Amino acid sequence: RYRLAMQKDILAIQYLAPLTRGYLPWSVASMRPSSIVVILNEILLNQRVSILECGCGVSTVYIAALLSSVGGHLYTIEHNEMWAKRVSELLARQGLADLVTMIQAPLTKTSLSWAGSLWYDETIVRADLENVLIDLLVVDGPPADVEKDKYARYPAVPFVRDHLAEDYTIMLHDIIRPGEEEILKRWEKELNIKFERRYRDGFI
Repeated sequence: RYRLAMQKDILAIQYLAPLTRGYLPWSVASMRPSSIVVILNEILLNQRVSILECGCGVSTVYIAALLSSVGGHLYTIEHNEMWAKRVSELLARQGLADLVTMIQAPLTKTSLSWAGSLWYDETIVRADLENVLIDLLVVDGPPADVEKDKYARYPAVPFVRDHLAEDYTIMLHDIIRPGEEEILKRWEKELNIKFERRYRDGFI
């Protein structure tokens, strides 16, 4: 399974290469290349033009790069002010800044938090998404890699629910973890839908 995942990532890097100029800072926290390809396929094949991403990174740059040729806009929420600034600089170097609204919102307890987990400041996020309809929601933040934060990504769907277009897709990253799997089950009940699990890509 690990070998197959590595092969998919090697192919994905080749697919992604034409989209950007110069080096991008991949790290252990970065979304896998094959996961990014899944997002880009969804945008292109299902004509997603209004995208909300929770947690910015190299995925932000690749999404914006695709939107530069097919049209659309990306809203991305990031809690870390320094990282939001770095990603904004990367976007500017690639000539993609106008395609992205960077929403820098600190983490706090919100009205939608599950078991006390922190999420992005709702007041800040709501102000930037006023009158915006979202047809693709990508959830890869806030960080949820320790037990106390395992439900940190839950508020994304209840918060965005009133902003979802009639035809939409929701993608949750890191679904191999128990917290994300519980979140998926709860979202399924609340939205009355069934998510497809794509474990090898780290996605629903």
